[in-house]
Amino acid sequence: MVTVRNATARIRVLITTAVLAAGLHLAAAPVATADPGVAVDPLLLSVEDVRAIAGNADLAPAEPVDRPGGQHQYDAQYPSQCHGVYNQDDAFGGGYNQFRSVSYAGPANRAVTQAVAVYPNSAAARAALTRLGKALNACSEMAVPGMAITAQVLDRTTFAVCEAQCASLYRAAGPVLIGVEAAQFGDSDRIATAVLQQISGRVTAA
Repeated sequence: MVTVRNATARIRVLITTAVLAAGLHLAAAPVATADPGVAVDPLLLSVEDVRAIAGNADLAPAEPVDRPGGQHQYDAQYPSQCHGVYNQDDAFGGGYNQFRSVSYAGPANRAVTQAVAVYPNSAAARAALTRLGKALNACSEMAVPGMAITAQVLDRTTFAVCEAQCASLYRAAGPVLIGVEAAQFGDSDRIATAVLQQISGRVTAA
């Protein structure tokens, strides 16, 4: 969900290939479980919750969307392996039963975006995470201009897409793939991590 800033900038995408491939491979083979019937709406934090985390009372909600979209006007400029950086539909792929995304935006282009997709089981959610990680890994090997990002595996189920901060996070939690991005805050990484942790806790409690 990272915003494409300057398609002409000559900045190589740097992803630690071995770490990303190994870390996401470990996350790709859980025991499949039956769909527990997790609902997407209770997983998303309210604007009040996110205002409290961000320390910003000016954030206002946009209308939630139940189908992932993206900035497909950039697709022709970048290889398909890189499209998951800025397109939700590429990042989450298909095969999910439910999807919901909402953004809370404020002055100075500050925004927090949450997206959750519920897959049939935990194996499918982790496979979606692995697929996204492999695509970003392939993108990194192409030295694509205009992608000022790095990606880091944080643990067996979580990785971050980083610009100045690691503020775009993905996690597989049970049958749910979670994506969170915080933009233009001085502590965007802290905000994104706190939102991700709260959503993950709601998945566990569901």
